[in-house]
Amino acid sequence: MPSPTAADSEELERALERAVTRFGDGSQTSAQMRDHLGIGDGAARGKRLRPRLCIAVAREEGGTLEAALDPACAVELVHEYALVHDDIEDGDATRRGRAAFWARFGLAHGINAGDALCAVGYLALLDATAARSPERIAAMTRALLEAQLATCNGAAQSIAQRPAVDRTIVARKDGALYGAAAALGALSAGADPARTAAYERLGAALGAALALRDAASRDAVDARAADLGLPDGGPVRSFLAAALANGYAVPAANPTQSPLSQ
Repeated sequence: MPSPTAADSEELERALERAVTRFGDGSQTSAQMRDHLGIGDGAARGKRLRPRLCIAVAREEGGTLEAALDPACAVELVHEYALVHDDIEDGDATRRGRAAFWARFGLAHGINAGDALCAVGYLALLDATAARSPERIAAMTRALLEAQLATCNGAAQSIAQRPAVDRTIVARKDGALYGAAAALGALSAGADPARTAAYERLGAALGAALALRDAASRDAVDARAADLGLPDGGPVRSFLAAALANGYAVPAANPTQSPLSQ
Protein backbone atom coordinates (compact mmCIF):
# COMPACT_ATOMS: atom_id res chain seq x y z
CA MET A 1 0.00 0.00 0.00
CA PRO A 2 1.67 3.24 -1.09
CA SER A 3 2.20 6.46 0.82
CA PRO A 4 0.27 9.48 -0.52
CA THR A 5 0.44 9.54 -4.31
CA ALA A 6 0.32 12.32 -6.89
CA ALA A 7 -3.37 11.53 -7.32
CA ASP A 8 -3.87 11.88 -3.56
CA SER A 9 -2.14 15.27 -3.68
CA GLU A 10 -4.45 16.43 -6.46
CA GLU A 11 -7.48 15.33 -4.43
CA LEU A 12 -6.10 17.18 -1.42
CA GLU A 13 -5.72 20.41 -3.39
CA ARG A 14 -9.27 20.11 -4.67
CA ALA A 15 -10.53 19.46 -1.15
CA LEU A 16 -8.69 22.52 0.20
CA GLU A 17 -10.19 24.65 -2.54
CA ARG A 18 -13.67 23.30 -1.76
CA ALA A 19 -13.18 23.99 1.95
CA VAL A 20 -12.28 27.63 1.34
CA THR A 21 -14.74 28.21 -1.50
CA ARG A 22 -17.66 26.72 0.44
CA PHE A 23 -17.55 29.59 2.89
CA GLY A 24 -16.54 32.25 0.39
CA ASP A 25 -18.71 35.35 0.41
CA GLY A 26 -16.98 37.47 -2.20
CA SER A 27 -15.10 39.42 0.46
CA GLN A 28 -11.43 40.35 0.45
CA THR A 29 -10.84 37.70 3.08
CA SER A 30 -12.11 34.91 0.82
CA ALA A 31 -9.79 35.97 -1.98
CA GLN A 32 -6.86 36.41 0.41
CA MET A 33 -7.28 32.90 1.85
CA ARG A 34 -7.22 31.43 -1.65
CA ASP A 35 -4.14 33.45 -2.46
CA HIS A 36 -2.31 32.35 0.67
CA LEU A 37 -3.09 28.67 0.04
CA GLY A 38 -1.71 28.92 -3.49
CA ILE A 39 -5.03 28.03 -5.09
CA GLY A 40 -4.45 28.68 -8.76
CA ASP A 41 -0.73 29.25 -8.11
CA GLY A 42 1.11 26.06 -7.26
CA ALA A 43 4.38 27.94 -6.77
CA ALA A 44 2.95 29.63 -3.67
CA ARG A 45 1.95 26.38 -1.97
CA GLY A 46 3.66 24.77 0.96
CA LYS A 47 4.78 21.16 0.96
CA ARG A 48 1.52 19.96 2.57
CA LEU A 49 3.53 17.65 4.83
CA ARG A 50 0.98 17.55 7.64
CA PRO A 51 -2.02 16.56 5.49
CA ARG A 52 0.15 14.04 3.66
CA LEU A 53 1.07 12.49 7.01
CA CYS A 54 -2.62 12.38 7.93
CA ILE A 55 -3.43 10.52 4.72
CA ALA A 56 -0.50 8.12 5.12
CA VAL A 57 -1.63 7.17 8.64
CA ALA A 58 -5.22 6.69 7.50
CA ARG A 59 -4.06 4.34 4.74
CA GLU A 60 -1.79 2.46 7.17
CA GLU A 61 -4.77 1.84 9.42
CA GLY A 62 -6.98 0.60 6.58
CA GLY A 63 -8.87 3.86 6.07
CA THR A 64 -9.77 5.55 2.83
CA LEU A 65 -8.59 8.72 1.20
CA GLU A 66 -12.15 10.03 1.23
CA ALA A 67 -12.40 9.64 5.01
CA ALA A 68 -9.00 11.29 5.53
CA LEU A 69 -9.42 14.31 3.25
CA ASP A 70 -11.45 16.56 5.54
CA PRO A 71 -9.22 16.07 8.61
CA ALA A 72 -6.17 16.49 6.36
CA CYS A 73 -7.60 19.80 5.15
CA ALA A 74 -8.37 20.84 8.71
CA VAL A 75 -4.81 20.38 9.95
CA GLU A 76 -3.36 22.15 6.92
CA LEU A 77 -5.69 25.13 7.30
CA VAL A 78 -4.84 25.50 10.99
CA HIS A 79 -1.15 25.29 10.05
CA GLU A 80 -1.60 27.97 7.39
CA TYR A 81 -3.36 30.23 9.90
CA ALA A 82 -0.40 29.78 12.24
CA LEU A 83 2.05 30.74 9.48
CA VAL A 84 0.23 33.99 8.75
CA HIS A 85 0.29 34.96 12.42
CA ASP A 86 3.87 33.71 12.95
CA ASP A 87 5.14 36.03 10.24
CA ILE A 88 3.44 38.96 11.95
CA GLU A 89 4.84 37.98 15.36
CA ASP A 90 8.35 37.47 14.00
CA GLY A 91 8.34 40.41 11.60
CA ASP A 92 9.24 38.11 8.71
CA ALA A 93 8.52 39.87 5.43
CA THR A 94 8.92 36.86 3.10
CA ARG A 95 7.25 33.48 2.89
CA ARG A 96 7.76 30.82 0.22
CA GLY A 97 9.77 33.05 -2.03
CA ARG A 98 7.39 36.01 -2.05
CA ALA A 99 6.23 38.76 0.28
CA ALA A 100 4.55 37.44 3.42
CA PHE A 101 0.80 37.80 3.74
CA TRP A 102 0.96 40.80 6.09
CA ALA A 103 3.57 42.49 3.90
CA ARG A 104 1.23 42.27 0.90
CA PHE A 105 -2.12 42.99 2.52
CA GLY A 106 -1.27 44.76 5.79
CA LEU A 107 -1.24 43.73 9.44
CA ALA A 108 -4.99 44.07 9.98
CA HIS A 109 -5.81 41.79 7.05
CA GLY A 110 -3.13 39.37 8.20
CA ILE A 111 -4.74 38.99 11.62
CA ASN A 112 -8.22 38.78 10.15
CA ALA A 113 -7.46 36.31 7.36
CA GLY A 114 -5.41 34.15 9.70
CA ASP A 115 -8.40 33.90 12.02
CA ALA A 116 -10.59 33.03 9.04
CA LEU A 117 -8.26 30.23 7.93
CA CYS A 118 -8.43 28.79 11.43
CA ALA A 119 -12.25 28.93 11.45
CA VAL A 120 -12.51 27.27 8.05
CA GLY A 121 -10.17 24.52 9.24
CA TYR A 122 -12.50 23.54 12.08
CA LEU A 123 -15.55 23.87 9.84
CA ALA A 124 -13.93 21.47 7.37
CA LEU A 125 -13.57 18.98 10.21
CA LEU A 126 -17.09 19.46 11.55
CA ASP A 127 -18.74 19.44 8.10
CA ALA A 128 -16.85 16.37 6.92
CA THR A 129 -18.53 14.32 4.22
CA ALA A 130 -17.53 11.00 5.83
CA ALA A 131 -20.02 9.61 8.35
CA ARG A 132 -18.61 9.66 11.88
CA SER A 133 -20.03 9.39 15.36
CA PRO A 134 -20.32 12.55 17.46
CA GLU A 135 -17.76 11.05 19.83
CA ARG A 136 -15.19 10.60 17.06
CA ILE A 137 -15.77 14.11 15.72
CA ALA A 138 -15.28 15.45 19.24
CA ALA A 139 -12.03 13.46 19.60
CA MET A 140 -10.74 14.85 16.31
CA THR A 141 -11.67 18.40 17.24
CA ARG A 142 -10.01 18.06 20.64
CA ALA A 143 -6.79 16.68 19.11
CA LEU A 144 -6.53 19.64 16.76
CA LEU A 145 -7.43 22.21 19.42
CA GLU A 146 -4.82 20.79 21.81
CA ALA A 147 -2.19 21.03 19.07
CA GLN A 148 -3.22 24.59 18.27
CA LEU A 149 -2.92 25.55 21.95
CA ALA A 150 0.52 23.92 22.15
CA THR A 151 1.55 25.90 19.06
CA CYS A 152 0.39 29.16 20.67
CA ASN A 153 2.16 28.35 23.94
CA GLY A 154 5.35 27.54 22.05
CA ALA A 155 5.12 30.79 20.14
CA ALA A 156 4.81 32.71 23.42
CA GLN A 157 7.94 31.01 24.76
CA SER A 158 9.83 31.79 21.54
CA ILE A 159 8.78 35.45 21.69
CA ALA A 160 9.92 35.69 25.31
CA GLN A 161 13.35 34.23 24.49
CA ARG A 162 14.26 36.49 21.60
CA PRO A 163 16.76 36.94 20.13
CA ALA A 164 18.25 33.59 21.25
CA VAL A 165 15.48 31.02 20.85
CA ASP A 166 15.90 27.49 22.22
CA ARG A 167 15.43 25.20 19.23
CA THR A 168 13.89 22.47 21.40
CA ILE A 169 11.00 24.86 22.06
CA VAL A 170 10.64 25.45 18.33
CA ALA A 171 10.68 21.67 17.78
CA ARG A 172 7.91 21.06 20.32
CA LYS A 173 5.88 23.96 18.95
CA ASP A 174 5.99 22.78 15.37
CA GLY A 175 5.80 19.11 16.25
CA ALA A 176 2.37 19.61 17.83
CA LEU A 177 0.55 19.89 14.49
CA TYR A 178 2.44 16.89 13.11
CA GLY A 179 1.18 14.98 16.10
CA ALA A 180 -2.35 16.15 15.44
CA ALA A 181 -2.05 15.21 11.76
CA ALA A 182 -1.08 11.65 12.67
CA ALA A 183 -3.82 11.41 15.30
CA LEU A 184 -6.48 12.69 12.89
CA GLY A 185 -5.40 10.16 10.28
CA ALA A 186 -5.73 7.36 12.83
CA LEU A 187 -9.11 8.59 14.04
CA SER A 188 -10.40 8.90 10.48
CA ALA A 189 -9.62 5.20 10.00
CA GLY A 190 -11.37 4.16 13.23
CA ALA A 191 -8.32 3.60 15.44
CA ASP A 192 -8.86 3.18 19.16
CA PRO A 193 -7.67 5.80 21.70
CA ALA A 194 -4.45 3.96 22.62
CA ARG A 195 -3.34 3.56 19.01
CA THR A 196 -4.36 7.13 18.21
CA ALA A 197 -2.21 8.39 21.09
CA ALA A 198 0.73 6.33 19.83
CA TYR A 199 0.37 7.92 16.41
CA GLU A 200 0.23 11.36 18.01
CA ARG A 201 3.56 10.64 19.70
CA LEU A 202 5.01 9.47 16.39
CA GLY A 203 3.91 12.64 14.61
CA ALA A 204 5.33 14.85 17.36
CA ALA A 205 8.62 12.94 17.19
CA LEU A 206 8.74 13.50 13.42
CA GLY A 207 8.21 17.24 13.91
CA ALA A 208 11.06 17.36 16.43
CA ALA A 209 13.37 15.38 14.15
CA LEU A 210 12.72 17.68 11.22
CA ALA A 211 13.51 20.71 13.37
CA LEU A 212 16.50 19.42 15.33
CA ARG A 213 18.17 17.37 12.57
CA ASP A 214 20.12 15.15 14.95
CA ALA A 215 20.58 11.41 15.33
CA ALA A 216 18.80 11.18 18.68
CA SER A 217 15.59 12.74 17.39
CA ARG A 218 15.62 10.51 14.30
CA ASP A 219 16.09 7.50 16.56
CA ALA A 220 13.03 8.65 18.50
CA VAL A 221 10.98 8.54 15.29
CA ASP A 222 12.13 4.97 14.65
CA ALA A 223 11.27 4.02 18.24
CA ARG A 224 7.76 5.48 17.99
CA ALA A 225 7.20 3.68 14.67
CA ALA A 226 8.39 0.44 16.24
CA ASP A 227 5.93 0.94 19.12
CA LEU A 228 3.17 0.85 16.52
CA GLY A 229 4.60 -2.17 14.69
CA LEU A 230 4.69 -0.27 11.41
CA PRO A 231 6.11 -2.37 8.58
CA ASP A 232 9.00 -1.27 6.41
CA GLY A 233 7.68 -0.09 3.06
CA GLY A 234 4.24 0.72 4.45
CA PRO A 235 2.61 4.13 3.96
CA VAL A 236 3.83 5.71 7.18
CA ARG A 237 7.36 4.27 7.09
CA SER A 238 7.68 5.43 3.48
CA PHE A 239 6.46 8.92 4.40
CA LEU A 240 8.82 9.15 7.37
CA ALA A 241 11.81 8.06 5.31
CA ALA A 242 11.05 10.60 2.59
CA ALA A 243 10.43 13.41 5.07
CA LEU A 244 13.68 12.78 6.92
CA ALA A 245 15.82 12.22 3.83
CA ASN A 246 14.63 14.74 1.27
CA GLY A 247 15.87 18.01 2.71
CA TYR A 248 12.64 19.28 4.25
CA ALA A 249 14.54 20.56 7.29
CA VAL A 250 16.59 23.35 5.72
CA PRO A 251 18.35 25.52 8.33
CA ALA A 252 16.39 28.71 8.84
CA ALA A 253 18.06 32.03 8.07
CA ASN A 254 16.05 33.63 10.87
CA PRO A 255 16.57 31.71 14.15
CA THR A 256 13.02 32.54 15.24
CA GLN A 257 11.55 30.95 12.12
CA SER A 258 11.21 27.20 12.17
CA PRO A 259 12.49 25.12 9.25
CA LEU A 260 9.12 23.36 9.41
CA SER A 261 7.25 26.53 8.46
CA GLN A 262 6.52 25.35 4.96
